[in-house]
Amino acid sequence: MSLLAEELVMLLVKGSRVVPSSKPTLICTVWTKKLYNPESFRAHMKSIWKTRRKFEIQMVGQNLFSIVFELADDLELILEGRPWFFHKSVILFDRLCQVVDRDQI
Repeated sequence: MSLLAEELVMLLVKGSRVVPSSKPTLICTVWTKKLYNPESFRAHMKSIWKTRRKFEIQMVGQNLFSIVFELADDLELILEGRPWFFHKSVILFDRLCQVVDRDQI
């Protein structure tokens, strides 16, 4: 993702709303108070998730990520494989099906 695209995603969140993609989408957070590198999170997930098609992870807020899948089956595979962990902290997921206010996540 280009820096401009990432900035646009952040602007969307600053508007206090998160908008889903037209493709199957999850919203997730790492349940931790520790700081971590979001790029490290992306790399870790891409290395452990064995999906049939690509997926994109976008940061949409502090400790908040949108994961867009090419296939609904890949999204289901990830949800069925829970719990997932990052640096010994559980990752919480929910489907993103409609526009949601950030304070409702």
